Amino acid sequence: MNAVGPILVVDDDKALTLGLALRLRSVGFEVRVCNDAGDAGAVAVREKPAAIILDIDMPRCTGLELHHCFQFAARLRDTPVIYLSGYRTEAHLQMAAEQGASAFLTKPYIAEELVAALRSAIQQRMRQT
Repeated sequence: MNAVGPILVVDDDKALTLGLALRLRSVGFEVRVCNDAGDAGAVAVREKPAAIILDIDMPRCTGLELHHCFQFAARLRDTPVIYLSGYRTEAHLQMAAEQGASAFLTKPYIAEELVAALRSAIQQRMRQT
């Protein structure tokens, strides 16, 4: 899968991002991690990820706000975004859907579901290009 670009994981929980990066690497993904939403924009533009896994509740900038910013960057506009959050309210689901999220998974996550969602989102994007 790394021929399509890395997976960018954006979450302020360092233990979660470490575990998630190890899990994704074990199934063949290249992974970049940002524990600060403020750094994620620059990393995303530079790395042009195949997909972005994004938390909602982060300091300085929510995942929803960050996703909105990604939509204004030509290099990121079509990048699949998968939300991985402890929040699963109707409002969060609706906002994520309105921004074009590929999937919305909750913490604690099931690794197989997340990997399947990533592969599906990447394959769908590749069919569209």
